[in-house]
Order: sequence, then C-alpha cells, then structure tokens
Amino acid sequence: MTSLLGPRGTPMVELGGERAWRQYSKGDIVCSLQWLDLRAHDPEFPEEGPVPCMVLFHAFRRMHTGAHVVPQHYAYLYGAREGKPTPHFFRGVVDACETVGFDRNDKAAQFRMMDLVVEALPDLIAMPGEQPSALEVRRHRLGIEVTARAGGTTLHSEVI
Repeated sequence: MTSLLGPRGTPMVELGGERAWRQYSKGDIVCSLQWLDLRAHDPEFPEEGPVPCMVLFHAFRRMHTGAHVVPQHYAYLYGAREGKPTPHFFRGVVDACETVGFDRNDKAAQFRMMDLVVEALPDLIAMPGEQPSALEVRRHRLGIEVTARAGGTTLHSEVI
C-alpha cells in the first residue's frame, strides 16, 4: 500500500493494500483496481462519489511522481471490442509511464505497463460500480479529541 501526500503532508488517497478490489504488479509498477472519489480532486469530473478505477503507480513511493488513473467509464478508450488496443492505449501507456516516474522513452517500462493494463482491463470492466460500504473513507476531522473515562468506561467523547 502507498499513499499520495497532499500539500500538508497528509495522505490525499491510499493506493492498493486493503483499499484495492484487485491488485497486479509487474516489476516496479503496480496496478490497483479500487474506488476513488475523483470529483473531490477534480470538480469537473462527471460522476459523483467513489467510482471504479484502474490506478497505476510506482511500487516504490517517490516524492516527485504520481499515479495514472483510468476510470471504468473510460476503459473503452484502451481496448476495442475485439480485444485489440486502441491508438489511445499506446499514448496512455506513454503518459502513464511518465506520470509514475519513468522516462517517456523507456521501452522496458512501457512494455511492463502495457502488460499490466491488458491484464487488468477485463477486471476493471467487470468491477462493481458501487464501492463496498466497508471501504468507505471517512473524512479526517481536524481538532482535539476529548474523552472522559471513569473506571475504564468511556462516559463521553467528542472532537472539539
């Protein structure tokens, strides 16, 4: 599991691990199928709430790299009905390689990325549209947590 950190150093999103519905890896690239609330980071995204996504990221967290996200709704851009890759597939792989920290011309990384996308695409399409309730992310509340206990019993707890 890895986290992308926001400007305050707190996790913006957790990738992989318990958050993943399925997860694949090829060498130093990881593909996680999970639900992400994309509108929280891009107000113009058409769907509200957590949506099924393919998330490609480097296996070893680095400060100056990110993750490449393919929402389920846009999976058709990566594969045609006959199972053949589309022209967007190749451009998307090159962009994904650069986003996760590889050189744009690193053919070995591109082939690993292609293998991951081809392997995970059918599962992305079959992924349930609704996120299981066990994976709901509760927003962090800023403040001070106060708990009053007597004899090992919690009498009152709140965040101020």
